[in-house]
Amino acid sequence: MRHAAVVLVLAFAVGVGLYPWLTTQLTRRGAGQHVQSYNPSSHLVKAGTPTMGGLLFCAITAVAWLAFDRSRSGFVLVFALAAGAMLGLLDDRANIRGRGVFGIGAHEKIAAQAFIGLLVGIGLDVAGATRQYFPGLGAPDLRGAGIVLVTIVAVIAVSNAVNLTDGVDGLAASCSAVVFAGLLAIAVHQHALPVVIVTAALVGGLAAFLVFNWFPARLFMGDTGSLALGCALVAASAELHLLWLLPVMGIVFVAETLSVIVNVTAIRRFHRRVLRASPLHHHFEELGLRERRLVACFTAVAAVGTLLTVLYARARGAVA
Repeated sequence: MRHAAVVLVLAFAVGVGLYPWLTTQLTRRGAGQHVQSYNPSSHLVKAGTPTMGGLLFCAITAVAWLAFDRSRSGFVLVFALAAGAMLGLLDDRANIRGRGVFGIGAHEKIAAQAFIGLLVGIGLDVAGATRQYFPGLGAPDLRGAGIVLVTIVAVIAVSNAVNLTDGVDGLAASCSAVVFAGLLAIAVHQHALPVVIVTAALVGGLAAFLVFNWFPARLFMGDTGSLALGCALVAASAELHLLWLLPVMGIVFVAETLSVIVNVTAIRRFHRRVLRASPLHHHFEELGLRERRLVACFTAVAAVGTLLTVLYARARGAVA
């Protein structure tokens, strides 16, 4: 679809043009990243790097929707993206202002994510995106409370998973760009214009962001970007009827989350580590894997998960 190429190229060009300006503005305002104590010692040099870079690719996506779509379905996608970005922005500001390296409290964050999931779920129900493909079951209809409850759980899980993945230069952005590129391909075949516009803008914006986020990073997306991407991923998948395929599509995000759960549980219950560090990318860093190679390997895994999702969508008729 012609819209996809136009939006992607424009988003990339605008991002490349504006990211230097945004980086300067964030630096002037002291929006520097704090480094968590559990990070490898090599990450100490990253302290003070400007964060909240996700603001720009979110803004580019919203403008693209306003310029090329303005549909109800597109609004649900942009709302999910913007709501996640707003929550992430509050978290980043709390971090920068010294409320601790973890930003706002975990319970408050989960409550806010649940509320976002509630609103997105209602939006999906109104937009008619309630039939979701499930391997072996066809496309069960989750109309009403079903789609709302599933969306709440998905928003909490996926937004936190993307957030956990954002710990190495270029990692979260690369994996997210691959996943959204897969969704873009499916949306083009489905002729789902709202999803085409939003995913194309995100792929272009993320590609531009990676120019400045690739190792050594000059800018981080912050929770502003990672929470926004997680929420948008849920909404876009749901509108393409692939919500149940999120664990396959986001296999890297799942692995990162499970690594934290397993390691923390092992430490608390058995007083020993299963991994040298968590999330998983820190474990491989401790084993000596360089950041650029690590990102390449994780992105390749993300590409495999995305390809499997696209193939499944074709096989089940989710793609024309």
